[in-house]
Amino acid sequence: MPVFEPASATDAVFASSYVLYSSCSYLNHTAKNILIGTAGAAGLFLASAATANADTAHKVAKNDTVWDLSQKYGVSVESIETLNKIDQNSHLIVTGQTLQIPAKNDARQQEDKTTEATHEVSVKDGDSLWSIAQAENTTVDKLRSLNGLAADENLIYPGQTLKVSSAAQAAVQTQTTSADTQQASAQTQQSAQQTASADQTQQAAATNVQTQQEASTAANSETSQKQQVQVVVSANHTTHTVVSGESLWSIAQAYGVTVDSLRQSNNLGATLVAGTTLTINDPTKTPAQQQTQAAQQQTQATQAEASAQTQQATQSSNNAQQQQTQQQTQQQTQQQAQPSSSSSQQQSAPAQQQAQTTQAPVASSSISGSAVAAYAQQFIGVPYVSGGKTPSGFDCSGFTHYVYAHFGKEIGGWTVPQESAGTQISVSQAQVGDLLFWGARGNTYHVAIYLGGGQYIAAPEPGQSVKIGNICYFQPSFAVHVN
Repeated sequence: MPVFEPASATDAVFASSYVLYSSCSYLNHTAKNILIGTAGAAGLFLASAATANADTAHKVAKNDTVWDLSQKYGVSVESIETLNKIDQNSHLIVTGQTLQIPAKNDARQQEDKTTEATHEVSVKDGDSLWSIAQAENTTVDKLRSLNGLAADENLIYPGQTLKVSSAAQAAVQTQTTSADTQQASAQTQQSAQQTASADQTQQAAATNVQTQQEASTAANSETSQKQQVQVVVSANHTTHTVVSGESLWSIAQAYGVTVDSLRQSNNLGATLVAGTTLTINDPTKTPAQQQTQAAQQQTQATQAEASAQTQQATQSSNNAQQQQTQQQTQQQTQQQAQPSSSSSQQQSAPAQQQAQTTQAPVASSSISGSAVAAYAQQFIGVPYVSGGKTPSGFDCSGFTHYVYAHFGKEIGGWTVPQESAGTQISVSQAQVGDLLFWGARGNTYHVAIYLGGGQYIAAPEPGQSVKIGNICYFQPSFAVHVN
């Protein structure tokens, strides 16, 4: 007997009939027909039961939509989308896709569930399905499905009542609550950021203060290290006690050293205080020798002055003798020839005037530059006084005027008139006793007396005193040889 494999319930019934027929060949044709009729009825019943209880599979054809399938199979759009997990916003299905179509009973139960979760809205003037769907956070297809509207039906009228899914409204409320929660979270986050920013600002300020304190400490440490620099003292050195009016420059000049060497051999502050004991390394000169030289120059100047006065006295004596001789001669002439006495007197008067005229420049022409230099050095240490012209206090032009006035020479009371006290020469041509000027001619601002060897003496500036300087450190503009 061939094997028959039934493909369905109906086929199974037919297979059973076939077996009965083969086994009971003795049955008559009428019995066969009864059995076949009975088997056919059973097959139809089984097929109908299978169709009613099982979901229907549908293969998506071109131009199919979920709405078309819902209309074709008499179920709702939502039931199809829910069963097949289709996006209920886009309703997208693809050609060739196999969809499960729910049975009507399942669809009805789903619709009943949907109905239970709906609420009603009243259409207002100007409303449309799209505007209501947007307001209720649902779709136009859902509105059509809930309200039994055709797929292409868009007509609604004011006063009409439409069913809307409450789940959609709950979703709107959930979204609103979520938005409120997000806004509150954003505000909390913003507040936290502001608090963090304030903390960062305070931390930055504290860091800045700490940095400034560290910088100040480092600067103080560096200053302290500079102040504690070890001084250098050579084997050949001497000491000097600072007196009022002295400066590092004047002390360096006195000992023949540099200002830098004084700073290296002494831990000096910003100002030089009287009474401070300084170490002088490797001095090339001693103030005692300078004082001796000054005394020698003063002695020479005194001798020169005495010699000049002697010469002047001798010349005056000779002139007196000449005058006496002339008077005697004149008397003899008058006795010998009285008529010619008047003419002799007239001739003798111009001679006397000529003799007196030749005596006038003797004092100025006899001024010795060495005498001027020696006399000027007697005033070393006299303090600078603005406008001062006496040994109680000098300024630069008052000092030179006082020195030359001692020798009977008027050179003017300030620098510009003193420019005309003699012949202008270059600094390299200056001789001992000449005047040195700083600044352009007609606008000079400082004057000194040249001592020779590149040195000069002057009343320098406020806070200092009359002292010796060197043109290597303060170069004059020109010189004047006093006539």
